Amino acid sequence: MTVKQFFKSQAFKCIIVLLVIALIAGGLLAILNDVLYVTEEERTMRAIEKVYGQEMQYEEKQFPEEAYSNSYGSISKVYFLENGNYLVQSTGGEGYKGGTITVWVVLNFDGTSFKGIDKVVQESYEKQTLMSKLSYDVYSAHNDEVTGEVYFTTKDDGIKVVISGATYSTNALNNAVDCALKFAHEYLVENATQEVE
Repeated sequence: MTVKQFFKSQAFKCIIVLLVIALIAGGLLAILNDVLYVTEEERTMRAIEKVYGQEMQYEEKQFPEEAYSNSYGSISKVYFLENGNYLVQSTGGEGYKGGTITVWVVLNFDGTSFKGIDKVVQESYEKQTLMSKLSYDVYSAHNDEVTGEVYFTTKDDGIKVVISGATYSTNALNNAVDCALKFAHEYLVENATQEVE
């Protein structure tokens, strides 16, 4: 096949069509990436709106690296809100099929005094096929005044008990909430701030 024949061939036409499609798709992806890009600040405000139903001023707090994980799970984000509470994103493991649940936990502070949990809102989960079994009541059962180091469990061992039909999923949820509680007891109580600067 000569060069002239190649340029007239069906194969060359297919290459040109594929090249044009690739250029158009790449251009559209670049444009959509700019148009649909969500900044970290927008993500944070969406999380606050998901929990509170409204926008609120906040300040992201930083802690030593070891503060972000404990025996219950890990902490991803910590925000001090204008109402004096802390909004903590935590992930708990040991759920169904080794799955995890990530939640937003509102830690209620009155000045520098820790009063308990105001709200627990699910953010995401992995490998948790029984999540539909966790009702609003299971999440709201964690909303409580927490005096001292009280933690949640699926086993009756003298600690606060929260049980549902989906025990393994509840286990991951309890661990996520307990992770935030342990973080509050160990790092927030002594470092609680009075207001957003």
